[in-house]
Amino acid sequence: MNLLQNFFALRYLTLSFLGYLWQSMSRRLAVTVALFLSLALRSNGQDTLRMCFLGDVMAHLPQTEAALKHGYDSYFSHFSEWLATSDINVANMEETIGVSPYTGYPCFSAPMALAEAVSEWGVGVFLMANNHICDKGRSGLDSTFAVYDRLPVKRAGAYRNQLEEEMVNPLILTTKGIKVAFINFTYGTNGIPVPSPYVISKLDSVTIKTAIARGRERGADLIVALPHWGEEYRLTCSREQKLWAERLYRWGVDMIVGSHPHVVQEVEYDGRHLTAYSLGNWVSNMSVPFSQIGMLLSVGVTRCEGRVRILPPEVVYTWCGRRGHIGDNYTVVPISECVGHPEMFRSREQYNKLVSEWKALQEKQLPKQ
Repeated sequence: MNLLQNFFALRYLTLSFLGYLWQSMSRRLAVTVALFLSLALRSNGQDTLRMCFLGDVMAHLPQTEAALKHGYDSYFSHFSEWLATSDINVANMEETIGVSPYTGYPCFSAPMALAEAVSEWGVGVFLMANNHICDKGRSGLDSTFAVYDRLPVKRAGAYRNQLEEEMVNPLILTTKGIKVAFINFTYGTNGIPVPSPYVISKLDSVTIKTAIARGRERGADLIVALPHWGEEYRLTCSREQKLWAERLYRWGVDMIVGSHPHVVQEVEYDGRHLTAYSLGNWVSNMSVPFSQIGMLLSVGVTRCEGRVRILPPEVVYTWCGRRGHIGDNYTVVPISECVGHPEMFRSREQYNKLVSEWKALQEKQLPKQ
């Protein structure tokens, strides 16, 4: 075998072994071993940085009620290999954390345990610039910042004050010798004023251009824009999203990964730029058409002859089974593992819903898994 064949053979064996580990070990021990194997896997002359992006981690009240009994592991357990073998995992955290009593729509507040679980499963970058970040006003921001600061995570899009914003926006992480800048911003905060001195990055040209310039000045090899934008429940990107994407690339962004519509939208890759207009929901209590379909976007970035290059993405479409539909808890699973397997579902109606919606999306010629 050549080096590339050895790499993929080892990757296959590693991921297969992880499945066995999962059945025989505790979650934390399995993840630790997975990370060790991931490092061994990538030491075979490979210098590709791998990033995984998850959609909206929502916290509707029925989710919180179910989690009090069942926890949050079923949100991520079917994707343990992806998360453990990725260098950087990013999720949109669309709620405040730690303000009780806990509430769902329209003003979200979730238990600290949600943030802890997302972190334990390997997500290291929490996106905070979204329309629900100010739902609980100052107390919500105070609590959310306090919780995130206690976790081994980085945050983007929200800042304690203007000085912090200037110092750490964009978030810059260096892995595999590649320096990546993450710029997270939102179209708004549902009309709720941002309490001073907090700063939430907004979808405006001055804020974005300034962050891009800082990223380049600070040595970023790759700039990833993470906009909270678009129209809810629209399966194709809007004209406004297209215009903003053109501006972002003109201003120096290399990749765009969007959120907010709560349904998946187009993924475009031209060899130079990668645009995912919306990843949809990762987990929520929503049931309107297509809102249970989300996306895990896995992106490789490599340095070739001194230039950083975005590799063709891997797209894994997901289904969020609500409480009692697949298991006792809200459960996120790859759609590819569900189609043709109605026995996975406790509700035949829900299986039929998945099949019909997935077929409709495929007819839109979405990227193949």
